[in-house]
Amino acid sequence: MAMILDAFVGRSIGKLLEFIEGEISMVLGVKDELRKLQRTMERIRGFLESAERKRHADRNINTWVTELKDIMYDADDIIDLCMIEGRRLLEDHTSKSAVRHPSCLFSCFSCIKSRHEIGSKIRKLNDRLKEMNEDRSILSKLDHTEKDVQVRGVNHRQTFPSGVKSDIVGTQIEEATQSLVESLIKEDNKKYRILGIVGMGGIGKTTLASNIYNDEGIKENFPIRLWACVSQEFSEIKLLKAIIESAGEKCGEFETKAALVPYLSSILSKIFFIVLDDVWHTDVWEHLLRYPIESATASGKILITTRNRNVARNMRAEIHRVDKMDNDSGWELLHKNVFGDDDDEEEDISRLKEIGVQIVEKCDGLPLAIKVIAGVLRSKDRSTIEWNKVLKSDAWSMSQLHEELPGALFLSYENLPSDLKQCFLYCSLFLEDYIMDRDDLIHYWVVEGFIQPAQEDTLMEDLAEDYYMELIGRNLLQPYNVDNWGDRHGNLCKMHDLLRSLALFLICDESIFLGSEQSPNINPLTKIRRLSMWNAEQVPDAIKQQKCLRTLMLLRSPKEKMIENELFERLRFLRSITINDARIERLTDSIGDLLHLRYLDLDRTNISNLPESIGCLVNLQILNLSGCSSLYALPKAITKLCNLRCLRLGGGTPLSHVPKGLGKLKHLNHLEGFVVSHDDRRGTQDDEGCDLEELQSLPQLRFLEVRSLERAQPVGAPVLADTRSLRTLILTSSPPSEDVEDAIATQRIDEIYNELSPRSTHLQRLDINDFLGTRFPTWMMSPSLNVSFPNLTSIKLIDCKSCPQLPPLGLLLQLKFLFIAGAHTIKTIGPEFLGPRASAAAGTAFPKLEELEFCSMNNWEEWSFGMVEGVGEERRGASKLLPRLKRLFLWFCPKLRALPEGLRHATSLQELVIFDADNLIEIDNLPALKSLHIERCPRLEHVKNLDKLQYLKVMETFAADADGETEHLPQWLLELLQNAPAALQNLKRFTLTCSLPLLKTFLKDGPNWPIIQWIPHVMISSGKLDKFGRSQSYIEYTKDPPAFKTNVVESEESAD
Repeated sequence: MAMILDAFVGRSIGKLLEFIEGEISMVLGVKDELRKLQRTMERIRGFLESAERKRHADRNINTWVTELKDIMYDADDIIDLCMIEGRRLLEDHTSKSAVRHPSCLFSCFSCIKSRHEIGSKIRKLNDRLKEMNEDRSILSKLDHTEKDVQVRGVNHRQTFPSGVKSDIVGTQIEEATQSLVESLIKEDNKKYRILGIVGMGGIGKTTLASNIYNDEGIKENFPIRLWACVSQEFSEIKLLKAIIESAGEKCGEFETKAALVPYLSSILSKIFFIVLDDVWHTDVWEHLLRYPIESATASGKILITTRNRNVARNMRAEIHRVDKMDNDSGWELLHKNVFGDDDDEEEDISRLKEIGVQIVEKCDGLPLAIKVIAGVLRSKDRSTIEWNKVLKSDAWSMSQLHEELPGALFLSYENLPSDLKQCFLYCSLFLEDYIMDRDDLIHYWVVEGFIQPAQEDTLMEDLAEDYYMELIGRNLLQPYNVDNWGDRHGNLCKMHDLLRSLALFLICDESIFLGSEQSPNINPLTKIRRLSMWNAEQVPDAIKQQKCLRTLMLLRSPKEKMIENELFERLRFLRSITINDARIERLTDSIGDLLHLRYLDLDRTNISNLPESIGCLVNLQILNLSGCSSLYALPKAITKLCNLRCLRLGGGTPLSHVPKGLGKLKHLNHLEGFVVSHDDRRGTQDDEGCDLEELQSLPQLRFLEVRSLERAQPVGAPVLADTRSLRTLILTSSPPSEDVEDAIATQRIDEIYNELSPRSTHLQRLDINDFLGTRFPTWMMSPSLNVSFPNLTSIKLIDCKSCPQLPPLGLLLQLKFLFIAGAHTIKTIGPEFLGPRASAAAGTAFPKLEELEFCSMNNWEEWSFGMVEGVGEERRGASKLLPRLKRLFLWFCPKLRALPEGLRHATSLQELVIFDADNLIEIDNLPALKSLHIERCPRLEHVKNLDKLQYLKVMETFAADADGETEHLPQWLLELLQNAPAALQNLKRFTLTCSLPLLKTFLKDGPNWPIIQWIPHVMISSGKLDKFGRSQSYIEYTKDPPAFKTNVVESEESAD
């Protein structure tokens, strides 16, 4: 990424101040020179924001900025060197008991060569920086900004409620308009409602808002309609006047806020509709418009558009996220912008459509990008050759389009604070469409120095997580959904290709990304600080010769088995090394010479051991050894990594133990794959491994995964009592060794789990795997569970085989996701699951639970929410059960007889999936259900009262005839489909997997054809697959437009 000078210099000043006040600067004898460096940095800092903004338009300023960046990188390395050498000298001094008088301290250093070398480097640095600070030919062109003073610019973007006709294309915007208009005109008793249209820059928010504003329904229902473009830099007076004048009124002599606010309030005398377009900050609402709207005599609706979801949330808006354009609508938008409405162009449009659609696909549904590309195509000859050049051009990587794209997307980037800009740019070092992990990004940002908490007690990782969420909220990173259910923990994201192109353009003078077939094109005048290589073999010699690389990413290097000494010897200023998905088997001892190194990631490599020299990496903060399937032991020197913040040992790394002494790493806040004690089977010594008490010395833990808990010895005190910042806790046991009696092992595991006793009110995720105890720990069974864990959102309980009763999880007010599997002792789940208050109708059970899954519950027979005997109604308050449950999954619960009757009160339940429920008889009365998927439920008799059902999928649920295949639908499905035109009026799709004889009954002349012909879309296939994994036989039917396809031939009928 490119250095953001203002942030970098500010960070360097902070490090200098801290260093100067410390003992090490006295030891080195460089305090005066460092103070001079600090003062020069402070004087020059005020010009940096202006310099960054003007560098692209002025070559001399750009040269000045580039040179200043080189100086600042050197300054950062020198400050690092001061700390490393000074710390070493202090340690040498304290280890020599012969030195007793303070005057001896300096005399013993007088002959040390490093003191002179460091002092000389600082003086040279000061001379260079002084020259930059005295260059009046540059500074005279720059604006000086005092620290913490925000300069507000001119609003170059003004919007209006009349959209360009060529921008309104496709069905998506019309459907969204209709839905939102219906929501806006719906009557309610509220003074006002706010609806927020949210999406990244250029996705069509203003276009959608304009379409809504001009809709006839809006015009008929709102006598007063007002439109105002707020934008990033707004004047309160001008905005108030614009809104008033939008209503057809004149402001006259009103020129102050005090006069305009009540005047606006008086104008809102009839039901009103106000559009606030391009809102960047909530203060426009909280400090300007809220009062006149609340004071108005009439009620109304407010529609805002914003790139920042957090702005909409803070305004308590109902959020509508704008969908990306589909390819058909995108092509329509492209050809309208290129060709207009000229009918004479039909031949060209038809000839170029195939290439045009491919261009649209590269724009990934972003209307702004499509319009930018249309501008390029308008300047080209209308030939397939020219359009293919655009399709395959380097323009997608900004080499030609940078004059367009920064103007379109740069606004979102430019609005970021300096620290956030650095975080955003860093994401471009990953491969296009790469799925990025939140924790990885957080750790990269921390070690790069981007995260600078304002308060000492704030963990950098907590602030980095806020940065991540801010980038998500601003649509500069996009949440990535792993599957239809989404990324439950919000851990994954992607970067839009166009935003990545923008970022790559901005970092090109300092950073390089090389794909598998790309050769480096390095300008000899630039110094490459960061290199990301994908499926490549060797670091280019030109970069080795520069000797200034700070970040090295080697991703998917298939051939390299060892990093040679020569690489580390040439690149001694490396601060971050990532080697992932590579065959590398070992590191050389020279890794210990990389004294600046803060990040070492060997995830999914063949590393089998680490050298003891790794203990020399005193600045190392992140060590990732996840997925190292050949790594069985760690060197004891790992306990010397005094600045380590994150140690990742999970993902299948088969460690026998973790070296004793890990508790000395006081800064550790992410510990993944902590192996308790030692593995007797591998012949380790009793004193080699860590036991649980070491965790008591790690109060900053945010993430903790503990493995092999069955090896632990009871401590006699709460192990996690001081981990107040803990966010994620994952606990895993393994079956005890054969020489340990089951009863003793069970008793010990019960005691150990009770002693863990986490007391973090910040805990958000709890996973318990392979629990061997006879009951869940007391801290989980507590009736005050929600007091202990008020922020817990996700729970997984997997293979807790011997627990006869579940905890009262219904008490957890923030719980959104619950997964329970392998609880084989459970026979009944009743009101105890809801908690005492909920089961007594004193509160809502599972108030925020959205997804509930039960899997492999072999002996589970009954599920109840507390039925009153013989009445058929739930206890008072049952309507408060599961009010937000959207998805329910039941997998492999063979003895479950019925769904709980109270499930009908889960009025948000939209998706139900049931597999292998052998004894389930009925599915009834789920009023909001939209999707039902049933597999292998042979005793099912009734499925009814599903009025909102839209998607029905049924697979292999039927008892076979004597020959192993059936020609008959089960009675419940036959009745459901026969009554469907009346009972399932919303059904859109029916999918069935069945035997071939039954499939044939759905052919057009077959007996079951009448019961499916009214369904909009039907897909029926046989269970038998061909060698490619496809159904050998199928029927596919669409009602409108009519289409019937099949590869089945019945008697003389041929497939259509």
